[in-house]
Amino acid sequence: MTALLSVRDLRVTLRTPGTERVQALRGLSFDVRPGEVLALVGESGAGKSLTARTVLGLAPHGATVTGSVRLDGRELVGAPPRLLRSLRGRRMSLVPQDALAVLSPVHTVGGQLVRALRSVHRMSRAQARRRAVRALDRVGIPDAARRAHAYPHELSGGMRQRAVIAMATVNEPALVFADEPTTALDPPVQARILELLCGLGEETGTALVLITHDLGVVGGHADRVAVLYAGRHAESGPVEHVLRDPRSPYTAGLLAALPPETAAPGGPADRLLPAIAGSPPAPGHLPRGCAFAPRCPLAEGDCRTLEPSPVPAGDPGRLVSCHRWRDLPDPAHSLYTGTPRRAPGATVERGPA
Repeated sequence: MTALLSVRDLRVTLRTPGTERVQALRGLSFDVRPGEVLALVGESGAGKSLTARTVLGLAPHGATVTGSVRLDGRELVGAPPRLLRSLRGRRMSLVPQDALAVLSPVHTVGGQLVRALRSVHRMSRAQARRRAVRALDRVGIPDAARRAHAYPHELSGGMRQRAVIAMATVNEPALVFADEPTTALDPPVQARILELLCGLGEETGTALVLITHDLGVVGGHADRVAVLYAGRHAESGPVEHVLRDPRSPYTAGLLAALPPETAAPGGPADRLLPAIAGSPPAPGHLPRGCAFAPRCPLAEGDCRTLEPSPVPAGDPGRLVSCHRWRDLPDPAHSLYTGTPRRAPGATVERGPA
């Protein structure tokens, strides 16, 4: 299937308060296909949100962007601001993690949806209002016609987030970025919001890029996953393969830190979850070689001198940026836990690179 979005060797250099310039994205490449859900995963500072905003043409002021970003085959890097503005909302949009950051406090929710619609389509205010109410109803806001007259502060956190999703999808864009869309929401509301977002592909054909730091939310929602570390690719592939058999020591560490589903509340697994030692490096203070090497239990030799590039890792569609991916234990998370265990019935054969 032809990619809807194709990102190749994307690099973003940011201007710091001093004279130094730091590279925050370092050669990132990925594709997004129509109707699929791609998850971008990594710790804070990995470059997930910056990737989304750069694709949308919203990179920070003074940033230098190189590489290629193609939407529908059209190059966006270096495109005129007028073109990018015309694409936002119509062909691509963003669901941020803080709904109040984008909802105007002095306009009703329905009024903001009406403006979003009329900025793209030639329609009367009455037509736009009817469509706005349908959009609010589609995202599960009860009594949508009445809620359309409400101001953001009159809605609960979950309803505000649904209203932002309605605003991001009311024009049925081809591509939606959802940046930590369930932050600060209660677990039941989180689950409903994720189900809603990830169902967009089946309902409207919209592709979704789900940005999260938590691999635990990815398993039941995404089709493919790309794990980022220090602004670069660490691992990518079909979700079921990456979660079952990670090839990157970094991905293995993220998975090791997830609570086992069968752990009893208050049991040892609840209290003593393993963690990756250390912290991600700041963009201006990257180590030589692999950026993960100072935290990696397997690092040695060329890990500390040569930065790894993405290479095929056996299964179709699997890529890993690691010199020693073949040396991971089986299962990989035991690198951190020391307790080899596998999901029932799972079998793994690591093929040649």
